Amino acid sequence: MTHPQELREHTYFNDPSYPFNLFRLRQTQPQKDTPSFYLHWHDHFEILLMVEGRAVFYIDSKPYEAESGDIIIVPSGALHAGYCAGEGPLEYYALVFNAALLSQGKTPDPKHTLFITPYLDGGLLFPIQLTHTDALNLQYKHILEELIQEFEGKQPGYELIIKSQLYMLLTLLSRRFMPDEQQGRATLSHKRNADRFKKLLRHIDTHYAEPITVSDAAAMMNLNPYHFCKIFKKTTGSTLIEYVNFIRINEAMKLLSSSDLTVTEIAGQIGCGNPNYFTKLFKQYKGVTPSQWRREAAGLS
Repeated sequence: MTHPQELREHTYFNDPSYPFNLFRLRQTQPQKDTPSFYLHWHDHFEILLMVEGRAVFYIDSKPYEAESGDIIIVPSGALHAGYCAGEGPLEYYALVFNAALLSQGKTPDPKHTLFITPYLDGGLLFPIQLTHTDALNLQYKHILEELIQEFEGKQPGYELIIKSQLYMLLTLLSRRFMPDEQQGRATLSHKRNADRFKKLLRHIDTHYAEPITVSDAAAMMNLNPYHFCKIFKKTTGSTLIEYVNFIRINEAMKLLSSSDLTVTEIAGQIGCGNPNYFTKLFKQYKGVTPSQWRREAAGLS
């Protein structure tokens, strides 16, 4: 669905590489039907935690009346607006984050692909409203309250804790709300695809130093390149190139810690003939250069 560009909100993130922000909204003496926020949409997910008062939120034109303890989950791209539904004070928190915050990165994770990706991609949607009268929702509320405390305290490393808390929240929601038939189909499909790809993955494990193209891999699977890329990504959580690089970097780590080979020699041995490219790739995956990793692995400063 395409919404008017003039209603698109460009949410501010302190750090573009960490797309998360928290807003506390409080109105001390609003009149009923006073706007809390005007109609808008954005590409991010938004979770509202009601603290005090009553409000009605319109999510893609459907109203949800909320009160203290309720949780509202606004899908990415949904038009939404909020209004005060009572005469007393109104307070709630709005947590806004982009799906990129919980992306898999370079390491394949099939469980992430199974339980988290369908919701981040919009293939599945969580319920919009989780009410305080449902005892199971207390666990979600507790996670959100801890997350808010971390964000407001901003102790060192709070960003990692917030990511882990969001990950826990989405996993618990997926565990509860993913349709049984969806999980069954996804699990069976994943198993079939995993079995289907075993021959190729074994080939990569033993021939990682040799060049392999998408066309080569697709031909091994009797698939056209487009369908191969789609199924491979869905099964492994990564592209073919990312997977091959992951295997190569893991082998490089073994050689760095167990051999006296130079970085240039290791680059050639794992299939990265250009040592500069190898160093760049290693740092991309591990955050440090091969030489730095070798020193740290040896306990040297």
